[in-house]
Amino acid sequence: MKSYLTKTLAIILLIGVVSCSKDDLRQYDALQQKNAVENLNDPYLLSSIITKTTLFYQNIGWGTTMLPGAAQYTERNYQGGDNTYQGFKGLPVDMYTAMDMLKFIDASIKLADARGSKTHVGIFTTFRVLLFSYMTDFYGDVYYSQALKGREGILYPVYDKQADIYTGLLTELDGASANISGGTETINATYDLMFAGDKGQWLKFCNSLRLRLLMHESAKLPDAGTKIAATAALKILSEDADMNASIAYVGTSATNSWIGGSNGWGVPSDEFNKRRPSKTLVDMLLSYNDPRAAVWFAPVEKPWTSDMAKNGVSFDTTDPNGYKYSSTWEFIDLSNPDIASQAVNILDKDKVYVGFVAGMPGDWKNGNGHYDTDKGGVVGNFKVSKYSKLFQENAHSLLRAQIMNKDEIQFDLAEAAVKGFITGSADTYYRTGIRYSMKRWGVSDAAITTYLAQASIALPGDNPGKLAKIAEQKWIALFSVASEAYLDLRRTKLPNIFNNGYLANYPFPLRYRYPGNEPGQNVDAYNKGVATLVPAVDDQFSKIWLLQ
Repeated sequence: MKSYLTKTLAIILLIGVVSCSKDDLRQYDALQQKNAVENLNDPYLLSSIITKTTLFYQNIGWGTTMLPGAAQYTERNYQGGDNTYQGFKGLPVDMYTAMDMLKFIDASIKLADARGSKTHVGIFTTFRVLLFSYMTDFYGDVYYSQALKGREGILYPVYDKQADIYTGLLTELDGASANISGGTETINATYDLMFAGDKGQWLKFCNSLRLRLLMHESAKLPDAGTKIAATAALKILSEDADMNASIAYVGTSATNSWIGGSNGWGVPSDEFNKRRPSKTLVDMLLSYNDPRAAVWFAPVEKPWTSDMAKNGVSFDTTDPNGYKYSSTWEFIDLSNPDIASQAVNILDKDKVYVGFVAGMPGDWKNGNGHYDTDKGGVVGNFKVSKYSKLFQENAHSLLRAQIMNKDEIQFDLAEAAVKGFITGSADTYYRTGIRYSMKRWGVSDAAITTYLAQASIALPGDNPGKLAKIAEQKWIALFSVASEAYLDLRRTKLPNIFNNGYLANYPFPLRYRYPGNEPGQNVDAYNKGVATLVPAVDDQFSKIWLLQ
């Protein structure tokens, strides 16, 4: 498996292309689609598509800090522009990254169709929908109906309206579901890195993606309840035995390892130390006595204490995965002028886990009153937690490249039940979502039972209160899947964390700006796409159709 995945990664890295000239990017589409996959078989294509897509999703969900910062999972204590959404001012090229993968996927669909491999056509189509939905969810109107038609002479495709793209994507998922169900060929378990050859799981993933898109679009659909109820009645990722749409890391090279490990950033790593859990996330988990806190966060190295007797007392911690830490209490001695000068910034004391304040200005090392910055270097802070040593591994059973987890689906069903879209118990869906998320992070059944028994976890009696509580727990569960967390925050405005810390003066960004090449390479389509925004300006605050 390791040898195979290494070869797969080598192949897929050759498939992507970046071009800045007006015609080269468009003309290369035709050649790439013609030559990319003609000599590869369906199992090999499947493995390549799974790997490239999941690594893309995991990178935007954890490897970068733009979306984890926007979702208030991660703050940076050095070069911290993403703490205040600065990355959204740029011109993200994720649309081109997705299109490079889509070229490969479309060529794979054509080849599988020519071979009569209906199941593989359905699976490849599911990935096609996933990536086109990513493009339109983040940018708005994008090319879709004329995309990837370079071989047909369409070098400058139009942008389709987002409403039409959603209609097309849901229709494609209908076809994908039918193909997966109707296909008779076997899925090679060795090359199927996601579901080990289980066609039933692929069908559930396809239908679960349909539910995700319907929830995204629900505010714009007059018949949302009918469509969501029909989808919820299908086979979706909902059972204990169901797998998540994710893959394990091999851990032998930079391309098949978790990015925080020695094969990625390196251990020790300045990049790892620059990223700290947000106070929003840490405080939320601590308020609920959440056992995931000990899995995700490292104890503070020099926590503050208001108890003079503890000053200088060291203690050791072993987390649930066996990682060991050493900490030493420091008394808040206001007679020390260095400490007194930082007193206003000491927000957390007598705590083992502490987060970095949301929206902290970039290169601000004094989080939680860290006064001896000269001892910490450019990335040091002894008063705020780092992430757990788990996230410095190249591979671990708890670290996976993720697209969709079944806990997300349970929270979608809980929201749909509260809104009257479906029947069933919102409380059951909600609690199942919590359980699935905790199991994913190795929390014991006993600890889950204790957590769920807390009065603070119970859903309130009113529907707005229920939706807020469901959104909180879904937001926690989506940690490390920041792309979906961002879209949920944008869609529901829950949990209401937008003014936390220093963020009150920073409006929440609503979309990605189009890549910088678009006005030059495809100006007519670009202008029409911008015209449908409200206001009609290509910036991060204009509303796409889903939000209008």
